[in-house]
Amino acid sequence: MRAASKPSLPAYFTDVDNLSGAYALVHGLLLWLGSGSAALLIWHMGHWSWPLRLILALPCIIAAGFGMFYLGSLGHEGFHGNLHRNRHLSMLMGLIGSLGAPLFLSVGVNVYHWRHHLHTNTSADPDYQLYRDNRSLISRLRGPLDTTSYCAGKLLRLLLMREPIDRGFPYSAIQMCLYAWLNLTLVVGSTIAFALLASSSLSAFACLVGAPALVAQAYWTIHPYIEHGDTTSRVGSNARNCTSLLQRVFLRGYTYHLCHHLYPRVQAHKLPALDAYLRQIGFLTDDSPRESTFFGALKVGLTKSLP
Repeated sequence: MRAASKPSLPAYFTDVDNLSGAYALVHGLLLWLGSGSAALLIWHMGHWSWPLRLILALPCIIAAGFGMFYLGSLGHEGFHGNLHRNRHLSMLMGLIGSLGAPLFLSVGVNVYHWRHHLHTNTSADPDYQLYRDNRSLISRLRGPLDTTSYCAGKLLRLLLMREPIDRGFPYSAIQMCLYAWLNLTLVVGSTIAFALLASSSLSAFACLVGAPALVAQAYWTIHPYIEHGDTTSRVGSNARNCTSLLQRVFLRGYTYHLCHHLYPRVQAHKLPALDAYLRQIGFLTDDSPRESTFFGALKVGLTKSLP
């Protein structure tokens, strides 16, 4: 399927809803801090045994971890201009949201994510270069470390204005330099805040930051393979839509990744409706990469490799 064959979309999909972009921040914060606070409340039920408290708190920790992952994903949404009609406000909102993911340098991701869209699943795709050789679970465990190191290097080059900016990139070199400095400053500030929380209350830190971060990191470890494992380099089959109810509730459409690659400027919460529309008009079919269950998506992430 050729990019030129993509159908034009109704205005509903192409218009950026500022209110929904702002709600994305609220959704992520509520899912993260609300679920983490519920876990902390359960843990402080001293009249219950610790195994019971742990069992009851675990679903809250998992939900908080997905909230943290979702907040990190807003750095991606902000870069694409999907949080506000003003692209710079969108970028700023994404930077602020991504602070919920500890030590996440979202601008370092942004600078190469453009090439990921241009060259998906090919040797010129930075994600493909990072993850293609990780075919075993053990090798995939180092993926987040490799990604963090790669993003830190990109951020440093942006800070020094030594990172080349591709033609057509939505921000100039000086703008990306300024965003890189802002990203670094905010991440240092949020890290200090997390450290202060740990020094004042280890249980609060564990429920609100430490344990959710482990969940978010575990999902991040396999999420490149959930999105692109066992797909092709052709437009229309180079990513996967994951449509489970749990992912739709927690991540608000973010996992409809094939639709995102087809139309990167459509806001994530509209992607489920976009998927239904594209299937209705016959542009996407039952053969398009798709996983309808949550555990099926996890299995894809654990077992499938990049093409």
